[in-house]
Amino acid sequence: MPAGGCARLQCFMSTGEKEQGNLLRWDGRKRGFYEVYYLKFNDQKTRTAAWIRYTLTSPLKKIGEPRCELWGIFFDAKEPKNNFAVKRSYPIDRLSWGRERFRMGVADAVLEMNHCRGEINDPDSGGSMSWDLGFDSPSPVFYYFPWKRLYTLPLPKTKVVIPHLNARFSGKLIAGGQEIELKDAPGVQTHLWGTKHNLRWAWGHCNTFREDDSAVFEGGDAQVKHGPIDSAHFKMFYLKTRDRELCCNAWLKWLTNRSRYRLGHWEFEACNQEVRMIGEVQSDFDRFVGVKYQDPDGQDLWCNNTKTASINLKIFDKKGRPLTELTSDEGCALELVDRRTYPEVPIQI
Repeated sequence: MPAGGCARLQCFMSTGEKEQGNLLRWDGRKRGFYEVYYLKFNDQKTRTAAWIRYTLTSPLKKIGEPRCELWGIFFDAKEPKNNFAVKRSYPIDRLSWGRERFRMGVADAVLEMNHCRGEINDPDSGGSMSWDLGFDSPSPVFYYFPWKRLYTLPLPKTKVVIPHLNARFSGKLIAGGQEIELKDAPGVQTHLWGTKHNLRWAWGHCNTFREDDSAVFEGGDAQVKHGPIDSAHFKMFYLKTRDRELCCNAWLKWLTNRSRYRLGHWEFEACNQEVRMIGEVQSDFDRFVGVKYQDPDGQDLWCNNTKTASINLKIFDKKGRPLTELTSDEGCALELVDRRTYPEVPIQI
């Protein structure tokens, strides 16, 4: 299996270490810290998708008190006007977690290594979402950074680990009164934490490819701020199919991978010693749901998110001969985050 271009850590650790990737990093006291667990999945039968977040924010003392939250977004590819977002905030004493075994609780909601359940009744919007789902994945844990040491240093300020990169979800989702039974719905479960969000970013994930139901794609393009200076864009891409692997997370690849995005459209290119990938993700504006994030220092940023974008990936060998093309209509996650809002995407929460 071609795997050139991966950093020494590569992207994986043993399956037994998935739980270590999910353990809570907050110590229960530190200020200026945030932590997020998110799950997303697509039900291809009903052409719907959902995004669920279990979060905590411990802002600087001058900003406010620590809190934990549940977030939910529902997407309907058939009728995007049915898309909606809900959120519920709680004081931090409603947060519970395990230190030896992974378990996170926000009020009555629970997230464990292979199970999640919860309910959001949003008093502001009147919307609701509930879920009771089992999930698992054949893939080992995926690390964005090429060296494990980077997960213990102050920089980068946001750390990303994906315990379930190519997950399948089964169970029940109720969104806005619509009950959906999931069976092996493709998705992902990711854990991130840090002291400040990136300045801006594009992110994508897909494991609903028409040509190869085992394939999984993950990509990110992030810009950070160092004092008054905006950094270059750091770009990471990964693709695994039945017969090949493209992993571009080495530091040089973060700078030489190509990426350009705007609202509704992202194009990129990445390569290793043996294969080259050219990709495009696109979505109509009405498929996006806008939500507001907040840094622990009180600064706001806005997320434009859809789980029903379309993706096209073309894979070539080192001589430029086409090898594979992968496509997914309405089955790709696309998130574009910036320090400004876009009038085309109303902010729902």
